[in-house]
Amino acid sequence: MYMIRKLLPNILIPVILTGIHVTLTQELPSIGTYRKEDTPEEVTDFSDYQFEILAHETIEIRAAESDVTYHFYSQNGTPDVAIKHNNLHLLNKTHFCICKYTIFIIHGWKGDRASSFNYYVKEALLKKHNINLFVVDWSPVAKRNYLTAKLSVLDVGRFVATFIKSLVSQYDLDLSKLAFVAHSLGAHIAGNAGAALNGQVDYIVGLDPASPLFTKGNLDNRLDRTDAKFVQIIHTNGGYLGVRNPAGHSDYFPNGGCAQPGCGYDFFKRCSHARAWKFYVESVTSDGNLFVSRRCCSYGRYASGFCNDNNVSFMAGYPIDFKYLAKVNANSPPPHHIGPRTCDMFTVYLLLITSLKEP
Repeated sequence: MYMIRKLLPNILIPVILTGIHVTLTQELPSIGTYRKEDTPEEVTDFSDYQFEILAHETIEIRAAESDVTYHFYSQNGTPDVAIKHNNLHLLNKTHFCICKYTIFIIHGWKGDRASSFNYYVKEALLKKHNINLFVVDWSPVAKRNYLTAKLSVLDVGRFVATFIKSLVSQYDLDLSKLAFVAHSLGAHIAGNAGAALNGQVDYIVGLDPASPLFTKGNLDNRLDRTDAKFVQIIHTNGGYLGVRNPAGHSDYFPNGGCAQPGCGYDFFKRCSHARAWKFYVESVTSDGNLFVSRRCCSYGRYASGFCNDNNVSFMAGYPIDFKYLAKVNANSPPPHHIGPRTCDMFTVYLLLITSLKEP
């Protein structure tokens, strides 16, 4: 059974899953003031899939700078202002201010400006925090087949970095007051943008960074701990749609980081994959971060109580918890969902989440 689970992602990679428009089969309970009936009609979510045979697709590997749009939002009621790389002056018509912290949020494959991830993360952050917020819309590329989207993350990340460099040169933006919050393929775009900015951004939160067709050994096109001053990664579908191995300064594995409660059989793993950003939303909107985590090398040891006295950290939230240890016990047994002998190189936190206020 273990070998089947291990090989399943590699078997499914040639047959990539793609979203189609469907009617949601499950009512989503409220989270704070954000209820499903309050959600704009243009907000999209993909809850079912069809098969896409890569052999029948035209693979395009070049993205253009014009494929990326930056939508600016603030607490001051600024309407959605769509900015391109060549019309940065439109930012002058907004409440953008370098005196405030700046966050870029980046969606994943098949997403766009109106995707549920963008909407709920944006609303959660602006509800409580007076910040500059940019929604990065790379949908002209993200809407293509998975291989094209995956092969474009390096270019799109560099485009985002170029845009930020323009903010630095024209508005004196401070990179130490800038962060990325990004999901799936978007997490790797954030990593590539951070790398192009020489790892000088304050932090990156990678929400279940995409796994298919990425390799552990190649750091040149994916998120890793060198891409920002601090990198926090939340794993909710490790080994399937999300990466399994720790790659940040601190990595969080809720419920073991592989499959999430409440997702049922979840054959295509979309539910568990999306849990990462839903956990993030709840951590921001809750009165106090409830996601208390403990450093531990094995979910089995964590569930058995062997890590109850270990260091505590809080998953996600705003601002995030920068606390971590550079080294953990090298003699600890290898973690169940991380791979052999990695626990001595990374700071791994585990937690149990029994319920979720879904947006």
